Amino acid sequence: MMTDDVAFNIKNPYQGELFNHPNGSDVYQGVQVDYKGENVSSEHFLNILNGNKTAMINFGSGRVIESKHRDNIFVYFVGHGTTGILAFPETYLYADELNNALQSMYIDHKFYSMLLYIESCRAGSLFDGILSESNNIFAVTAAGPRESSWSIYCIGENEIPDVCLGDEFSCTWIEDQANFGKLYPLQVNELVEKRTVLNHFNYIRNSVKLSNVMPYGDFSVGQNKLSAYIGKSPEVFSKYPNHKSGVLSFNKPNNTIKSSFRFFKNNTPKPYQIKELYNGKNNTMKQSTIYNSIMRKIMDRVFNTILQNVMKQLPQFIGHVDELKEFPSNLPLNVFPCYRQTLDCITTNCFSLPKNIYSLNEVHVFFNLCTKVIENEWKSKEFYAMFEQVVHNICSKNASMFSNLLKIIDIY
Repeated sequence: MMTDDVAFNIKNPYQGELFNHPNGSDVYQGVQVDYKGENVSSEHFLNILNGNKTAMINFGSGRVIESKHRDNIFVYFVGHGTTGILAFPETYLYADELNNALQSMYIDHKFYSMLLYIESCRAGSLFDGILSESNNIFAVTAAGPRESSWSIYCIGENEIPDVCLGDEFSCTWIEDQANFGKLYPLQVNELVEKRTVLNHFNYIRNSVKLSNVMPYGDFSVGQNKLSAYIGKSPEVFSKYPNHKSGVLSFNKPNNTIKSSFRFFKNNTPKPYQIKELYNGKNNTMKQSTIYNSIMRKIMDRVFNTILQNVMKQLPQFIGHVDELKEFPSNLPLNVFPCYRQTLDCITTNCFSLPKNIYSLNEVHVFFNLCTKVIENEWKSKEFYAMFEQVVHNICSKNASMFSNLLKIIDIY
C-alpha cells in the first residue's frame, strides 16, 4: 500500500523517481503498488491483513495476505501517528481496531508468528499495555507512546522548503541490513542466516539517537531468525548505501530544524532545484506558507473553543484542563469508542482531521477528556449528545472557513 503521491508530484524535480539517501539510486523503479491513492485506507489495511479477499474485490490489485497457521508475517508501516492512532490519508486506524484484528488472526490461526515495525510519532501508544505478551506477535516502534519519531536526510535552506528523504528508524534498520554485504562480503550469508529479531532490535535501539525505539508483545518471537520475516538474500537490500557515509541532518515533524545539507542525485552535483518551480509572479510557495500558518491558528482556536465549551458543561473538570493537554500515560481500551466518536464528530461537522496532519498534535486532548468522562461515570450517551451539540454550534458558524481545510493535506 502506497499513497504514491510523490514520484510524479509537480514539486519533485526528478519526475518519476524517488530517493531515500542523498547519494542513493532511484528506489521507485520496479516497485509494484497494489493499492494507491484513495485505496490506501485503514479499512482496506485491516481487510488485507485479515485475508478478506471478498472485501477487496474491485479495489486495486485485490491481493490480500492469504496466510495459514505455519506462516510468518512481517508488517512494516511508515506514516504519521499520534496517541492511539496511525494516520492513513483519509482515515484513522485506532489501537483498539488494530489490536482486535491481531487478536482475531491469532485466534483463527492465521499465522505462526508476526513481526511489526511501526514508524510514526507516538507509535508505542498503539501497543503499550495493549498488545498481548503471549500471542506470538512482537512489535518494534520507532518512538515511545509520548514522543515523536524523526526524519533524516533533510534539506532546508533560505527559500528552499524542507524535504526529508527518510526517517531515522527506517533508514537505520534498512541500511544496517544493506551494510552486511559491504562489511562482511565473505560471511554475509552466514550472518544474515544467524541474526535474530532481538539482535536487530538491539542494534536499532542503540543506533537511533533522537527517539526511543521500543519493543512490545511476545518476546519469544525475538528469538526467531530475522530472515524468517524479511528474507535471507542480502541482494534484497543492495540499493541502499552506507548509513554512515555522509553528513546527516534531522527534522522533527512538528518543529522544523533547517539544515544546509544538500541532496545530490547519484553523486552528481545537481542541486535540488525546487526554488525554480516557485519563482512565478504570485510567489506561490510564500503564499502557501502563510495560508498554512493561518489554517493552523484556525484549528488551534477550534480545538480550544470546543474544549472550553465542554468544560462549561462539565464544571467538575475545569481544574483538570492542564492535565487534558498532556500526552496520556496509558490508553485503556474502553476509552477508544468515545475517542473515535469525538474525532469523527469533529471531522463530520468541522474539517477532516485525517487530511490535516497538523491536527495530530492536538487530538490526544480528546482521549484524555473521554478518560475523565469514563472515570467519573458520566453516561456516554449524554456526554456524546452534549459534545456533538457543542461541536455543531462552533463549526456551523464557520462553515465557509472550514471548507478550505478540506483541501490541506501537508500541514504539520
